[in-house]
Amino acid sequence: MAREKNLHADRYWHILMHYEKTLTGVESQVDDPDFFLAEDGKTDPEAELHATIRYLFDGGKDAQEAACRFYARFGWLKEELGGELPQCFAGRNCPDIDRIDPRSASLIFPTYYMNNPASMFGHTLIIIDTAYTNKRLSNAVNYAAVTGGGDGFSLALSGLTGLYQGYYSVMPYYKKIQEYSDINQRDIWEYRLNLSPAELRRMVRHIREMDQIGSDYYFFDENCSYNLLYLIEAARPSVHLTDRFDLAAIPIDTIKAVKEEDLIVDAEFRPAKATRIDYLIDQLDSGQVEMVEAMIEGQMAPAELLDRPFSNKEKIRILDLVAEVIQYRYVSEDLDKEDYREQLLSALRVRSGLGQAETDWQEQIPVPPRPENSHDSRRVSAGIGLRSGDVFYELRLRPALTDLTDMDYVHNQGAQIEFGDLRTRYYPESGRLTLEQFDIVDIVSVAPMDAIFKPLSWKFNTGWHRKPLENDGDASYYRVNAGAGVSARVSWLGMCYAMAEAELAVGGDLETDYAVGSGASLGTIFSLGPASKFHLYGQGLGFFAGDTHAEYTAGASVNFRVSPNNHLSVAAEYKDAGKAHYEVLTAWHLFF
Repeated sequence: MAREKNLHADRYWHILMHYEKTLTGVESQVDDPDFFLAEDGKTDPEAELHATIRYLFDGGKDAQEAACRFYARFGWLKEELGGELPQCFAGRNCPDIDRIDPRSASLIFPTYYMNNPASMFGHTLIIIDTAYTNKRLSNAVNYAAVTGGGDGFSLALSGLTGLYQGYYSVMPYYKKIQEYSDINQRDIWEYRLNLSPAELRRMVRHIREMDQIGSDYYFFDENCSYNLLYLIEAARPSVHLTDRFDLAAIPIDTIKAVKEEDLIVDAEFRPAKATRIDYLIDQLDSGQVEMVEAMIEGQMAPAELLDRPFSNKEKIRILDLVAEVIQYRYVSEDLDKEDYREQLLSALRVRSGLGQAETDWQEQIPVPPRPENSHDSRRVSAGIGLRSGDVFYELRLRPALTDLTDMDYVHNQGAQIEFGDLRTRYYPESGRLTLEQFDIVDIVSVAPMDAIFKPLSWKFNTGWHRKPLENDGDASYYRVNAGAGVSARVSWLGMCYAMAEAELAVGGDLETDYAVGSGASLGTIFSLGPASKFHLYGQGLGFFAGDTHAEYTAGASVNFRVSPNNHLSVAAEYKDAGKAHYEVLTAWHLFF
């Protein structure tokens, strides 16, 4: 019967087995041998199907245990094979799974947090609501790599090359809120999915089937977001999600794919603890914020606030901020449990005597634009410019994702996340075609400090660049540049930053084939309105080893959003690395 119906080629079978097309056939994205019942089941859907039928329906073992182990496969085969099965299998079920009563499911998007490299692209997970009225008690389904710790470089290398194993896990949603929102300062968007009860049950069965099953984890494609798409396809096989992603699956792109399949009903914004704290800081003047700091540091008792000439509303805001910061410091492990309880109870006792606030300030926190309405992640650009009197045309391709003048990503700080940024130029007067720049990775995190949070701003860039030297030619070289510093919002000046930097340059066009230097950069980033952003910057580097020279750069760029996927930018830059030159570039950017 299974052969006659050609079930091994059925799309749902391929979803359950995580099969993907290859040049020679199909191959499962699952790498754990315990997931397969046929020796060649990873690449042979037909062999795996028949091995599964024998395992589930031959009756020569504990059939109940077999059904519960692969309950999604068992349920689908019962539907497809129907009357062909012995009567004893018709009513067989798995009570432990069937008693789960899913009411709804939501796709969760903890947003970007640049100061943690693992959080640069955001993350996705799924929560399943059951009988609990409080969503925080829902079950959170997560897919993540088991890293076992390590330094940043080894984590990145292993994630890029598939050396980690990824696993699905289920835990209470409040634990993920604490991890992402309370500790990692990441706002959360919750997208409710329009799945029927039957579809939710299919999703639950597949989740249980994947329990303790490992797969090679790849940061760019077979990652947290990509593997969650199989769960949604298992619930509703008519949608096509996983086959949209070949080379990379950026979390926000998976949210957009789910939206395009009309699976999203509505969205709810859950501000991070840091967002709540920053909002309260903005409601107070500098003297009141200093008072909050004094209470947090134990230099002032909360009860002393009652004698200050503030309105009841102001006192409530001050004490609410004190409580929020104390809670943040506790979950961040900056306070032990005893100090946390003592400080929090001291603030809450005074706060309770002030009564209820006239308005709930938590409901007044501004909701940022929905992330899925941002531009697409890949970008192609065409521009025309002038370089020290020579006209050039520029073509640029950037696979991902955003730069410092982008309005759509990371609203509370300056962020640049560029991978594989390729720039070529053609000079018509001389007929010269050049590779102007190829950045493998270019990351900048400008995270402003305030009265409570003191994040480090940092940058890292590696790739091929060009610069003019004294010999009238351009030096083509490979560089690694890194820096760290501070940033703060300064009134009308915007988000100002200063960083110390170090750079290593290697290339045959350099006098001694290499150059080592250090220096500093500074700049400011500010919005000119809801559809434009401006960046003004300067940099000075002194190369003291190898090809010794000084390099000075000053520039400005502005970006205008014409439509979500169409931007216009104008940039001007002056650079002196032994020979001075300037350039101006106007470019049109198309996101896709």
